[in-house]
Amino acid sequence: MTNTIKVAIGLLALLLLGNCSTYSIKHDGNKAGVVDSVPDWYVDYKGFDGKFYQETGQSVSPDMELAIKKSILLAKAKLADRINGEMNNRTTIAKNEGGKDENHNVQAGAQDTIVNVISATILQHYEVNKKVVYSTGEKSYRSYVMIKISKENIDKVISDIESRKNTSITPQELDKKAKEILDKKS
Repeated sequence: MTNTIKVAIGLLALLLLGNCSTYSIKHDGNKAGVVDSVPDWYVDYKGFDGKFYQETGQSVSPDMELAIKKSILLAKAKLADRINGEMNNRTTIAKNEGGKDENHNVQAGAQDTIVNVISATILQHYEVNKKVVYSTGEKSYRSYVMIKISKENIDKVISDIESRKNTSITPQELDKKAKEILDKKS
């Protein structure tokens, strides 16, 4: 076998291995860290196309695999929120007076707290439908993913949620849980 044929076979083998790569990495072309382009499907998607529920996620990490995993987790969280999110809103208004005689100062304050609680939701059988990974030029990777789950699987999730809600939580328990979450963040 001549050297030319060996080199050609070697190049062909490298080309075939390169095509087996799981991820296609694109360079975002921006050195300043500003996002120049976003995949059209990331911004403009139906959410439900009659057969599949879809959701997207985006993340950045110096580790490519971690960027992809974080994007998938964010997409799953957004989808879980759509089917099992509970909102709780609390508004507090306080006025305090202080001073001597008729020379009182009034201090007023208001706080509006919105808590979005996503109860435990099992999202099985999801599929990463679309994925783009950019090299940012800052030694990081920006990952965009779209996941999809069939309507049948979402219907099973909703049925499970409804059966658990029959042992429902009271508004007082929900307020208590929201307060616990807010106190942890303080």
